[in-house]
Amino acid sequence: MRNKTFRRVCGVLLFAYAACLLGGYGIFAAVAVLLLAGVAMDPLCALSSSALYLLAGIWLPVYPDSTHGLDVLFGARGGFLLSLLFCTFLIAALRSGLRGHPILATLAGLCVSFLLFFGIGILWQSIRTEATFSAVLNAQVGKPMIRFGLCSLLALFASPSLYRAV
Repeated sequence: MRNKTFRRVCGVLLFAYAACLLGGYGIFAAVAVLLLAGVAMDPLCALSSSALYLLAGIWLPVYPDSTHGLDVLFGARGGFLLSLLFCTFLIAALRSGLRGHPILATLAGLCVSFLLFFGIGILWQSIRTEATFSAVLNAQVGKPMIRFGLCSLLALFASPSLYRAV
């Protein structure tokens, strides 16, 4: 029992540390790590990893462009950061709930996470900047969506479920 708990705590800290380490390089570096946490861990641990990353960003420069603070977390682009909580938890919860179909569950979790990440982020940014939803959406179409897709593919191919199935 203690060994399993220790491994979970170490996993949470490892993924949160990796997200913090890479998050300063851009949002999608943190997204890749946290999607991997959702694929590899149970829902509570995945959520904890995301929460630790967001909490660390209040004091340490781990957010994109090496920024930090509550003003970044609740600023115009904060919706993208906060949506990571839902994304990682959702992926892990779907994987846990659909144990009979792990690859399908992982794919479904990654697809819904894509919608959540951009839906929450774009809605949040349009409210905070008082821009229209379509204007913010147009700014996010293209490279950001492709990068999220690449992060999702990385998470899928790193998924333990895929290796077991193959």
